[in-house]
Amino acid sequence: MVVMLYIFAALQFIGGIGTVAWSRGAMPEILGTLLVGFSIITVGLASILAEVAWSRKLLEKQIVWSRKLLETQMALSEQLFEEQHPQAAAQVDTPAKYRGYSYLVGENGVVLKLKDGGLKHFSSEEEAVAYVDSITAGDR
Repeated sequence: MVVMLYIFAALQFIGGIGTVAWSRGAMPEILGTLLVGFSIITVGLASILAEVAWSRKLLEKQIVWSRKLLETQMALSEQLFEEQHPQAAAQVDTPAKYRGYSYLVGENGVVLKLKDGGLKHFSSEEEAVAYVDSITAGDR
């Protein structure tokens, strides 16, 4: 329906230009031609905006679906890893907290997350705890 109206408006616009070309003083035809031209532009812009809105909604749905799929795959992968490698799953780095600071204990040492978002590496958990004690000593 919209396409037929668009084609009709385009033909009327072309006819209006022809009328203006062969006659002088045809002010109503000129105004009609401009009005039809404006309607053609409006219909074209409306269809473009509708297509953009539809594409955006589709993209948002795809992003949500992809995120859910990724979360599901990660959960299944973790479960499969724990089932296939129970000893390795026990050796995975374990997160911990001490006085509000998060740290990760692994076989290569300890990584402490600082309040400013930075990270600091220590060779043992005791070193990390001592460091946190030293920087929080003034906070007590």
